[in-house]
Amino acid sequence: MNADTVRRKVARRLLPPLFLMFVLSFLDRTNVALVKTHLATDAGIDAAAYGFGAGVFFVGYALLGVPSNLVLHRWGARRWLAVLMFVWGLLSCAMALTSSPTGFYVLRFLLGAAEAGFFPGVILYITYWFPAADRGKATGMFQSAVAVSSIIGNPVGGYLIGLHGLAGLDGWQWMFLLEGAPTVLLALAVPWLLTDRPEDARWLTDEEKALLTARIEADRPTDDAQPPRRIREIVGDSRVLRLMFVYFAIQIGVYGVTFWLPALVGRIEGLNDVGIGFVSALPWVCALLGVLVLPWLSDRSGNRRGPLRLALVLTAAGLVGGALLPPVPAVAALCVAAFGFLGAQPVFWTVPPTLLTGVQMAGTIALISGFGNLGGFLGPYVMGVTESATGSGTNGLYAITLIVAAGAAVVTGFRWAGLRASPTTQQQQTEKEEITDDPHRALR
Repeated sequence: MNADTVRRKVARRLLPPLFLMFVLSFLDRTNVALVKTHLATDAGIDAAAYGFGAGVFFVGYALLGVPSNLVLHRWGARRWLAVLMFVWGLLSCAMALTSSPTGFYVLRFLLGAAEAGFFPGVILYITYWFPAADRGKATGMFQSAVAVSSIIGNPVGGYLIGLHGLAGLDGWQWMFLLEGAPTVLLALAVPWLLTDRPEDARWLTDEEKALLTARIEADRPTDDAQPPRRIREIVGDSRVLRLMFVYFAIQIGVYGVTFWLPALVGRIEGLNDVGIGFVSALPWVCALLGVLVLPWLSDRSGNRRGPLRLALVLTAAGLVGGALLPPVPAVAALCVAAFGFLGAQPVFWTVPPTLLTGVQMAGTIALISGFGNLGGFLGPYVMGVTESATGSGTNGLYAITLIVAAGAAVVTGFRWAGLRASPTTQQQQTEKEEITDDPHRALR
C-alpha cells in the first residue's frame, strides 16, 4: 500500500458523486440564461429586471454561506448536502411558476439561499479527504462540472424549450421542471454516496485511514503561520481580504459571461434556440480544458500565483475580444475567457487551507465564496442596466474586464506561504509518498 493507491481510492469513491451534484447545481442556477427572451414575453421581465433577478441569487448565496458551512462542519457533509440539494431542487422546479418580476426575484433569492452552502461546503469537504499536494487536481475535477454542465445543459435546455405547448405548458416551464427534478432525486441518495470523514470510511482499511489522516494533518498551518482565530481577526486579515477580492473578480467574469452568452451568441444570424444552445456550449469546452490543465500545472510545480495570474489575464483578454469583435470571433474570444476564469478557481481554492484550520477555515471559505459570488450579482446586473441604457449588453463587458484585470494585479502582489511550495514542504511531501510498508511511520 502507498499514498498513490489511497489517493486513487478516495478519488474514485468521492469525486464522481460530488461532480454530478455540481453539474446539477450549476445547471439549476444558470439555466435561466436560456429563457431570457421567453421571460420577457410571458412574464414581463425586461433586460434590467432579468439582470437583477439573475444576480439576486447571489445575495441569498452571500448571506447564508457562512452559517451553512458552519452547520456542515458540525453536522457532517453527507446529511447537510442532501438537505440543501433537496430544497434547491424543489425551488428550481418552482421557477416554472414565474409570472412576474417580483416572483422571479423571490424565487431566485431563495434558490441562492438554498445553494449557499453547497460549493463552499464541498471545498471544505475536500480538505478533509485530500492532502494539499492533491487539492488542486481534486478541486479541478470537481469544478470541471461547471463546464460539463454548460456543455450538456445549453443544448438540452434548448431542446426542452422546444416542448412548448406539451400538456399546456410553455417550453421554458418544462425546462425548469425537468432540470430541477433530477436534483431532488439525487438528494435522496447523497447520504449513502458520501462519507463524512476518513475515520468513518468502511471502504478504507485501518492502515489506509492512518496514512491519509497523517498526510492531511501534516498539511495544517503550523503555529508559525499565525492563522487568525477570531471573526474580527479573520475579516481584518489582509490576506483574507485580498482573497475575497480576487475571488470576486473571478466570479464577476464567470457570471457576466454565463448569463449573457446565449444573448451574445444570438447575434449570429440563422440560429434557433437549439443552435444557440450548441454554440453557447463551445466556450465551456475550452473551460473544461482550463479547469484540468491549470490545476495540474499548479500542483506539479507547487506554484499557485503564476497559474492564477495567467488565468485572470486570459479572462480579461477574452472579455475584451467578446466586446470588440464581430459575433463569430467574439465567441472564440469568450472561449479564451472561459479557459481562464474556470481554470483559475481550483488553483485559487488551494490557498485558503494554508491560512486557517477547523471551524475558522469552514467560516472563511464560505465568507470568501459568499463575497466573491456577489460578483455573480453585480456582473449580470451591470450587463442588464447597460443593455437597457445603451441598447447593447456587450458594453458592460468593459467594466467587468477592468475588475478582472484588477484581480490579476492583486495576485501579482501576493507574498505569503501557500502560493509556492517551499523546498521543505516539497521534501516532506516526498517523504510521505515513500511511506509504503508502515503507514504509522508518518505519525511518529
